[in-house]
Amino acid sequence: MDIITSYLSGFVDLLKLPYIIYRWLQLETFKEKMNVILLAGNSTEFLNLVLALITLLLIAGLIRPGFLRKTVCGLENFTGKIGHFACWFVLIMMIQQVLIIVVGQVFRGNEVVLAPLGLTLINEELQWLSGQLKLYNAILIAMASAFTFVEGGHVRVDIIYSRLSYRAKKISDLLGTLIFLLPSSILLWWFSWPLATNSMFSQRPMNIFSTKASWRAFKWESSGTAEFTWVWSFKLLILVFAGLMIIQAVAFLLRNVLALRVREEIESHHRIDPIGEQDSTDPKATVEHLA
Repeated sequence: MDIITSYLSGFVDLLKLPYIIYRWLQLETFKEKMNVILLAGNSTEFLNLVLALITLLLIAGLIRPGFLRKTVCGLENFTGKIGHFACWFVLIMMIQQVLIIVVGQVFRGNEVVLAPLGLTLINEELQWLSGQLKLYNAILIAMASAFTFVEGGHVRVDIIYSRLSYRAKKISDLLGTLIFLLPSSILLWWFSWPLATNSMFSQRPMNIFSTKASWRAFKWESSGTAEFTWVWSFKLLILVFAGLMIIQAVAFLLRNVLALRVREEIESHHRIDPIGEQDSTDPKATVEHLA
């Protein structure tokens, strides 16, 4: 009964959300506002609000398939744009790696200095720049994994799945999302929230059971080595990865519900066209994009 009551309270909080945001904006100090955010991001109230929102989307989608179709397109386009942006870090990582090799092996230097017209833009040692490549790789994994899932690019073994009928595949995808993908993504968010906030802020150390917060200032945790020192950025990217995978899990859930709801066949994974090549205002393009 406690679980059901807590779940139903999410619908009430969803209705009260504008008022809750208004009350948060009325807090007098920045510290009080940060304390609320720290506790809210890892609270059962926030979880129940998200579950209530997913439930309402499912109900609305079952009643109006057109709304469900637009919601799926919107969520997948969002993760697609984030993924396209992250792909640029492959080019940056490649150029920086070549630069490190040329400066270190050809010119026998140990640092890269870029100061046009006396304005220093880059003045870092090669060891620091080499460590920075790990950040680019982490950005690519954290921000493009959901986009890769949209296109079906993750490794999977379809020994049984490939033999199933179309409807059985959709039911399998639906149950897999509800049992594995969505809960694991939520758990990752739950555990990475205190990890990321403790690394970015000076505060009372938080954990998954924290009920009190005492934010003091920004900390931006760093290591004492000569390599890339932004430790906080890697922990933040874990949180970003969890958030994007939750969004993609919801989109995949709704996509399979839509596939079971309508008569035409809809692929579980499809290829998102590059940004700007698809007219989202064209209904025909929207249908082709989803199917």
